[in-house]
Amino acid sequence: MRLAEITPHRFRNLSPEAVPVSSGVTLIWGENGQGKTNLLEAIAVLAGQRSFRAAAPAAMAPDGESFSVSGALRRSFDVERLSVTWSAGASRRFRLGEKAVTYGEASRLLPAVFLAPEHRDLVEGSPASRRRFLDRLAVSIFPAAADEISRYAKALASRNALLARIRDRRSELPAGELTAWTEELAHSGAAVRAHRSRAHVVWNQQFKSLSEEAGPAYAAIETALSAGEGTAEALRIACERLLPAERRRGYTLAGPHRDDLLMTRAGAPLAATASSGEVHRVAALAKLAEWHATTQAAGEPALLCIDDFDMGLSPAAAAAFWDSLPKEATAILTTASDPARWRSRATAVYEMRQGSAIAREARRAVND
Repeated sequence: MRLAEITPHRFRNLSPEAVPVSSGVTLIWGENGQGKTNLLEAIAVLAGQRSFRAAAPAAMAPDGESFSVSGALRRSFDVERLSVTWSAGASRRFRLGEKAVTYGEASRLLPAVFLAPEHRDLVEGSPASRRRFLDRLAVSIFPAAADEISRYAKALASRNALLARIRDRRSELPAGELTAWTEELAHSGAAVRAHRSRAHVVWNQQFKSLSEEAGPAYAAIETALSAGEGTAEALRIACERLLPAERRRGYTLAGPHRDDLLMTRAGAPLAATASSGEVHRVAALAKLAEWHATTQAAGEPALLCIDDFDMGLSPAAAAAFWDSLPKEATAILTTASDPARWRSRATAVYEMRQGSAIAREARRAVND
């Protein structure tokens, strides 16, 4: 299915007006603070993803209480409505028409990949940002991973709550309950690691291919998952071995919540040797590899959304980046620079002004 229209309701500063999404490239331009990034964030939330700015749902609601986003999904002549709603004290709820669906199903219905300046964290950020990337990748390629990731998150939270109570001496060791959550954490954790490992293999094939095309400095980059307990039994044994330290600290010390996606070059961590330009390029290569892997798994081109696509690039470099976009992709690009040079390349152009997307002429549409 292809996203044909997005309609936000009480989402950041966006007006509640439908914004059409054309096949080909839609260019959205405007000054900073007008809502360009907010629109892409709304699409990410509709697609079953978290904010790529790592924002909590309350931060996306103007009143901190609720928001909703809906979108028209088109396949041939059929159109279906996908929506997501959030309210304080509740999790996000997705619907396809009148039918409730999970966030994993929403991801399958609207496969999408996002690239933003924040994705520099894939190279120089904390392991948590790379774990989120791995889990998003796993859900995109293997939809069943969504249930296992949720199951592990629940087991980890519950086990940590028990360990915190023990640390604070608010209760004696609830042996039976702790054993049960350890067992659940071991089984779901092993499943999460298996999904991440399989997703990494698929993604790394695409990443290596793109890196080799980018030049020798990028072709030399190696990626790997950090070593961890690969089976439920190994994770269970690790928890038992670390239990004395866990009781003192009040949280779980083994499991996929401690994993990392390692990037190295010539044996050294990439973040320690890469220039600022290289960090930006590697993040772009990583997300383009995600797009190819997601598209391959979905059997149709995933939506590609790129925020501030030409930020920090020379005109020639920005043009080269535009030319490198997958030709079959439906893409949404934002820019804060003068859009005149891009109008001949875009299918549709919108100006964001105070949260509203205003259609502007795209020369490509006129010439075609």
